[in-house]
Amino acid sequence: MTALRISLTILGALALTGMARKPALTVRFHLETNGAAGPPFAVPVKFTNPPREGFMSNVPAVSERNILAIFPTPAADGTWGCAFKLDPGGRIAIETLSRESRGSSLVAFIATKGGSHQVMDLIVDRPVSDGILYVPRGLTALEIAALRKSFKTLGETGKKKKKNEKKPAPAA
Repeated sequence: MTALRISLTILGALALTGMARKPALTVRFHLETNGAAGPPFAVPVKFTNPPREGFMSNVPAVSERNILAIFPTPAADGTWGCAFKLDPGGRIAIETLSRESRGSSLVAFIATKGGSHQVMDLIVDRPVSDGILYVPRGLTALEIAALRKSFKTLGETGKKKKKNEKKPAPAA
């Protein structure tokens, strides 16, 4: 009887964890770290700005959970850039790391249902206290569409229609 209860509990727990839906979009910013922390905490990465190999923290400093709004912009190379407005927790995290980790890189990753990739790495060269992270290039049009679907876009005005709101009749 006890074995049956234990096996049902384990089966229930496995079913709940296996059925969890993955998010349609993830945006992560990881801070450069030294490799001395070891494999569980530091992950090898190829930096592009400047080109070199190094390590980044396995835990993101900021994620999609910290993003309040976006402001996409076309880049000169045909890709897209985007400004990310962060919530108070994200703003404090970015302000702290930008003051303590000057000279390090902040690596941006984005993942959609189509795949994931390293967008670019940004050099932390000054304190960021306004809570806005700007990625100047490297995003695809599909990723921008997914971002627009998931987050409010800064600068857009207009009222959202209510479900029960009727369309006005055309003028005759």
